[in-house]
Amino acid sequence: MNTIDRLVAGIAADPGPGMTPGARELFDEITTAPALGPAQRRPWRFAVPIVAGLVAATMVLSWVLPTGFGTTPASAALDIKPEGGYYVITVKDLYASPKMYESELRARGLKITLNVASAPPSLDGRIMVMDWQADGLSDAERKSRKDLISTIDRPGVCRFEAGCPIELKVPITFTGRAFVSLARKGRPGEKYNWRISLAAPGESLHCVDFVNRTLDEVRPLLEERGIAPKFAFYNQEGMRDSAPGSWYVLDAVLESSDSAIVMVSPTKKTPASPEDAPFAPENRCEQGPRASGDLTSDTAAENVPEEARDIPGGVMISR
Repeated sequence: MNTIDRLVAGIAADPGPGMTPGARELFDEITTAPALGPAQRRPWRFAVPIVAGLVAATMVLSWVLPTGFGTTPASAALDIKPEGGYYVITVKDLYASPKMYESELRARGLKITLNVASAPPSLDGRIMVMDWQADGLSDAERKSRKDLISTIDRPGVCRFEAGCPIELKVPITFTGRAFVSLARKGRPGEKYNWRISLAAPGESLHCVDFVNRTLDEVRPLLEERGIAPKFAFYNQEGMRDSAPGSWYVLDAVLESSDSAIVMVSPTKKTPASPEDAPFAPENRCEQGPRASGDLTSDTAAENVPEEARDIPGGVMISR
């Protein structure tokens, strides 16, 4: 990954394994984000069996926990019930404070911090797991350890190196601490805690050849989609409200449903090879790179294979 891709990763972390560039910043942002005000409440099944035919609204996440901790009060943010030798946890209040989730988990002896964070629709239901006991371990070592939190991927096609986990297993012997973030669909205009490149599968510039195009060329594509740009200048700190139209677009990261952070530079970036940086924006098209002269504005639905359209795309961070 070249220098520019590392800077872009600071805005939207690469979904490869381990703490990738930008992951710490995202972790800090998620864990320090203020609690949201009252909003429409809808229960979120945080532990469900994998059954073929479950619709997206119900097949979200599973968190399988050991039995023996009792019941959950009706006023709790989490509904915890024993089922088949494990506890099934349902997030009843998607907008409760992280401290409320934490206190209910602590009451059952689990040093696990749960945060429900706003995200683009394409990331709705994704999870991020940070188990401090797994820090520095290889994939093989993590899989061999029975005292660590493990994940189970959703069945079917997964196009992400870090997998598509929908279940977490917490062993009875788990005595460590962990952070878990559950992505929920952001409300209109709400800033996302989980951010994603517009080039990612499921996003509005997926398979659109916008990298290394001038801002004057790319801006109409954003306007067509109702996305207002903010600008991050390459090798400079802070955000800008405007940028020279002749500068080149290196990436664009969705900040909310109607805004994006566009990284621009007076010079073009050196395209990254798919082998070295498969999640660089120029390498995200599932049909392969477009010809350099093709600046069409096809939608994701026209470019993503039918069997993959219900698979969340973009950012995934794991240890």
